Amino acid sequence: MTRSSTLWLRSTAVALAASACLVGGVTSTQAAPAAPGSTHQYGKAVPEVRTFTGTGMGVYPSHAVNGAVRMAFTIAQSAGWQANQCHVRATDVRPVSGGMYTAVADLFCQR
Repeated sequence: MTRSSTLWLRSTAVALAASACLVGGVTSTQAAPAAPGSTHQYGKAVPEVRTFTGTGMGVYPSHAVNGAVRMAFTIAQSAGWQANQCHVRATDVRPVSGGMYTAVADLFCQR
């Protein structure tokens, strides 16, 4: 076996091991949120997590995004979440006819 093929095999093994670790980490973080006040098997509290979605429209992309974010925060606060427990995870803006823009904002909340 040549040196380059040995290095290729090692790099492939490292990449596979790293991807296996990443997949395991992603799988464990995607577990369903537990009921409020429940604890993990090691005695630590499990955080409550929610995602809220808001939509907005505007003449400019920034106006549409701001409206969507405000709506998502309003929905979260109506559900009993405080603004400091939430942050904007993602936004998406698209043009619609007449020079208007529509936006969607996802708000991630954790307590």
